[in-house]
Amino acid sequence: MIRGLLLALLVVGPVHAQDKAAPVTTSSTARPVPGPSVTAPLSSPIGPEADHPTRLRELIDTLDQASMQEAFRLLTNDYIQQEKLDDLEINRAALQGMLNRLDFGAMLLTEKSRAERNSPFDFHHARINREIGYVRFGRYEESELSRFDAALSEFTREEGLAHLILDLRSPQAQAEFSIAAQILSRFCGPNELLFKIRRPGNDRPSLFVSSAVPGGWQKDIILLVDSETGNVGEIIAAVLKRETGCLIIGDHTPGLAVEYRDVPLGEDRILRYAIAEVVLEDDSSIFQEGVTPDIVSVTVPKAKYDIYDAVAKGSALTTFLYQKQRPRMNEAALVSGTDPEIDYYLLLSQQKPTPWDRPPLQDRTLQQAVDLLETTNFLKPDRKTKR
Repeated sequence: MIRGLLLALLVVGPVHAQDKAAPVTTSSTARPVPGPSVTAPLSSPIGPEADHPTRLRELIDTLDQASMQEAFRLLTNDYIQQEKLDDLEINRAALQGMLNRLDFGAMLLTEKSRAERNSPFDFHHARINREIGYVRFGRYEESELSRFDAALSEFTREEGLAHLILDLRSPQAQAEFSIAAQILSRFCGPNELLFKIRRPGNDRPSLFVSSAVPGGWQKDIILLVDSETGNVGEIIAAVLKRETGCLIIGDHTPGLAVEYRDVPLGEDRILRYAIAEVVLEDDSSIFQEGVTPDIVSVTVPKAKYDIYDAVAKGSALTTFLYQKQRPRMNEAALVSGTDPEIDYYLLLSQQKPTPWDRPPLQDRTLQQAVDLLETTNFLKPDRKTKR
């Protein structure tokens, strides 16, 4: 092990490797995010430069090999508690620092945290209105493909339905690349190169080509993505953007388009690390780069999860898109001699809860996609002619 590297890893701020791989979300679902860092106390004489992990990395990166080795020698020989820097502690610091530097390229998991990285949500499809259909994947499993085909077939038969919103925001960090190719085959012609898997030391990448499938979708699509979109969702978004120029709405994706290998390490410890990288047809990579939406619209995870849960329990998706407004006094009420606000104010005067005490639960990202499509359809020249 290179001594200089050990020093660099040793002085990296403490990070819990398992926590680094855990999600910062409001539910039990997970997505890889950079781990937390521990900063120096306010009274520390070190100053703000060393407090910030990014700044610390910049400082370390400016050291040459000789400087790294000298710093390592000083720490192991002259540090006030050098007895604590035995081989085991140095190796722990090295692994901790390496995981920190590799970000979600490598992580340390437990069986519990690995299981929690699977999405709890199921496949769902719905017709939002006469012209818009909606599809959301759950875990991107083989069983979802038949349901996806059934949804596309239903939408194709529906007269006037011309737009599909494809929701790729399910927090399923990892799924099989073959599923991505099969989903993309529903939107692309047969025998098109979709993406490639590139492995270190192998000059011949694995090619994923679209297959001929019955049905499919050839009309307009809008994609929804966010910071929890996993590897399959990112591949689908990147390829469809390249092939169709479709609109993407949401938040920047994390860049998880890699293949991982899980190796047990000791009792209930699993090292997960990237062994292959997805590249597009032009050899461009989205690993740690992600997909940038055309329109940024963020829905907080808690609201998204609550809506997904409510829909799974039977609530209509449109309930969270078209909210009923509180009745208010208007000209028609004045003419008829009625007061539509009386019930609301009676409840207030009695200090009782009203249906409008809390803001309605909204999926702002989906709402923006629907608003955009409805506005576009309303402004179509043929729609004006019919009016």
